[in-house]
Amino acid sequence: MRASSSKIILAVGIGAYFLVFGTLTALRHAHFQTQAWDMGIFEQTLWNTIHGRVMQNTIEEIPNHLGIHMSPFLFLLVPGFALFPSPYYLLVIQTLALSLGAIPAYLLALRILAIRRWALRLAGIYLRYPPLHWVNWFDFHEIAFFVPLALAGIYFLETERRVWAWIFLILAASTKEDAILTVAAIGIWFLFKPAPTPRGVLGVDNLKLSTVYAHRGLPSGFLGVKKWVAERKQGVILAITMLAYFFIATKLIMPALGGGLLRLDRYAQFGQTPAEIILTITHRPLLLIQTVFTPEKLAYLFWLLAPFAFLPFAAPRALILVLPGLLENLLTTFRSQFSSLYQYDAILIPGLFVAALYGLCAIRTRWPRYERGAMTAVVSAAILVFILHSPASPTSFPVRLFTADPLADTYRAMTRAIPKTASVAANTNLIPHIANRERVYTLGREPSPADIVLLDGGDYFGFPDPESFQRYADDYALSGLYAVQIISERYFVFTRKNFLP
Repeated sequence: MRASSSKIILAVGIGAYFLVFGTLTALRHAHFQTQAWDMGIFEQTLWNTIHGRVMQNTIEEIPNHLGIHMSPFLFLLVPGFALFPSPYYLLVIQTLALSLGAIPAYLLALRILAIRRWALRLAGIYLRYPPLHWVNWFDFHEIAFFVPLALAGIYFLETERRVWAWIFLILAASTKEDAILTVAAIGIWFLFKPAPTPRGVLGVDNLKLSTVYAHRGLPSGFLGVKKWVAERKQGVILAITMLAYFFIATKLIMPALGGGLLRLDRYAQFGQTPAEIILTITHRPLLLIQTVFTPEKLAYLFWLLAPFAFLPFAAPRALILVLPGLLENLLTTFRSQFSSLYQYDAILIPGLFVAALYGLCAIRTRWPRYERGAMTAVVSAAILVFILHSPASPTSFPVRLFTADPLADTYRAMTRAIPKTASVAANTNLIPHIANRERVYTLGREPSPADIVLLDGGDYFGFPDPESFQRYADDYALSGLYAVQIISERYFVFTRKNFLP
């Protein structure tokens, strides 16, 4: 296959992905299916930033988002948001980034496998990978940008363009604090990659050594050993740098902003601090087994690995790339992290893709008679799992997003023409449509009575029971301070009287 034809096919695949998911995510937002957590958080954080309140929002536990998640990457999105201060900007830029991740995916596959048509198939598998689709589908998250950035960084490391590798890997680490540990794992992986030995890079005999070097783009002989040594040096420096950055971020910067590793409560069965958690894991293996080996988590692993036909297991050393993210998602009791339906898999996607490439490479060198079968298996598995598990699957395509939605029309009427200076409390699905203001809260979390309250009487999400929700609504209704607009008996707009025209 010619290079020009490959570029055209790849561009068509990227364009198709961008068109489909750009449309679906925009329609999902238009139908009020995005949430305060996390679409509203990021929208308000960026809006406050361009108005001088740097990285602040009123939805999370503490005022500054960087105290909860170390995500300086968000600053790169501020200029675009200043030009287009809309949640649609965030959804489009996220979809564009994930679609463009097919480029480093293709280049990595071409580098490692050295067969252009195979590289195209692997790029197609990336674009059809359901966990990628769910990352794209559920609102906006900074960690989504880790996927293309990490893939590009690994590609530049593989091709010894170290300046570009460091640029992309630093950007990848800047997306979130757990991304820092995964970038450190990339350095550790380069430290433990197979060395050129008398039996070859992957343990094959001398007769196949030149073939292995060609597959991986390695020079033979002394130059191969020299490259191997240089890779290890880069790996050590990268790992040490990232671990130092992680310590500075979590122990100095985030606490200084009033936060820290606040999500450790999701691992409370092991302890309250990182030290307690590590100690419990090492001293109570039965609790570790009971936490990890549950039906839900085994199903989670299946949906992660099945699209690659479990090829990552053929390259066990490459699984170092996913170890931090897997531990993060398997040790928790927070079900969303191992549901395969949210942003939490973004941290795993680059490592699983690279591990699948090296797994396929291992099969080619150790069992060459099975290489075509392995490629056929991974393509077939990717198509089957896409049909079964993707939000854009032909069997479950969200056609409803293209139809009229009376509830969305009602919500639109409720959120229309709210003064920018007003503080607002609202149901979680309404927040992303009114987050371009200094103060916005989910119902019941406002520190003092809000200027305007938007309330769907049929949605008591965030309250322990309907009775608590009713008491909350009655406090506003009976205060005498608010004018009440009732829409279709169920929807209420409470407006402080001094905000009435």
